[in-house]
Amino acid sequence: MPTASKSNELAVIGSQAGMKSLAVALQEGMDSILPNQLDAGRLLKLACLATSKEPKLLQCTKQSMILALTASAELALDPSGTLGMAWIVPFFDHKRKVMEAVFIPGWKGLVQLVYRSGRVESIMPAAVYEQDKFEYQLGDTPILRHTPARPTPDRKCWIATGSAHGDKGALAGSLVGAYVTWTVGGVRSFKFKWAEELEKLRLGSKAPLSPAYKNYTEDMMVKGAVRSAIAIMPLSEEDRGRIGRATQNENEKMGLKNFTDITGDPVADGAHKIEGKKPANTSEGDEEDESPSEPTEA
Repeated sequence: MPTASKSNELAVIGSQAGMKSLAVALQEGMDSILPNQLDAGRLLKLACLATSKEPKLLQCTKQSMILALTASAELALDPSGTLGMAWIVPFFDHKRKVMEAVFIPGWKGLVQLVYRSGRVESIMPAAVYEQDKFEYQLGDTPILRHTPARPTPDRKCWIATGSAHGDKGALAGSLVGAYVTWTVGGVRSFKFKWAEELEKLRLGSKAPLSPAYKNYTEDMMVKGAVRSAIAIMPLSEEDRGRIGRATQNENEKMGLKNFTDITGDPVADGAHKIEGKKPANTSEGDEEDESPSEPTEA
């Protein structure tokens, strides 16, 4: 019956016991899709760890948790957040009036997927602060030199200081930007993004004032640079598609621009226009998805 089907679709996990029961039911099916990097028993233990760290996940539907765990299994990324590889994050869906568990890779997880492609020999992301020694030049002789300063109490990140009524954030600290360097065939390349450019990503998202942007700004800045760098790396279509699928749910829930074109050529450097927008003052019935809880390092 349709009502029973909908009831099952909206059934929530409810408790740690409910999460353990779901894990037991899923284990056999997970074994068939997991790569060698992660076994089903460990993955499901990590999922239980994630729900103990973020109790709001227990309010999520079982169906959404199954989809999140399936994504984690296919990519073989630890979803507990412990290693910064990935998170399962609770989002409230205003259309369906339910909490949903969504798999979101961290920048370390994206770097891991790039390594697994076998095409990139090394990759190193980093954030740049005003106190650092930093030389950046493009053109015929591109230069990227970075000597980080020793952290001091005033070594602060840019933080999102806006309100939910459309005010923009402020470059309140001294974070200059973030970059990624990588090596392919012995040739070193890099991609740098100014803080102002990465700020456009935040303002263009559905959740510009989320806890992730407010409290873990450096990680979000670095992740923006990693996503931008991946778009111009010489990856295969298969690898590009895998990374695109890894970020698909995040793009949909957060409204982020997808730097990886999984159906065609990589997005040209500097040609991906990002339109900033003011976040709407949403109400209970709005269509926008909001995240009541963000990963500690996305």
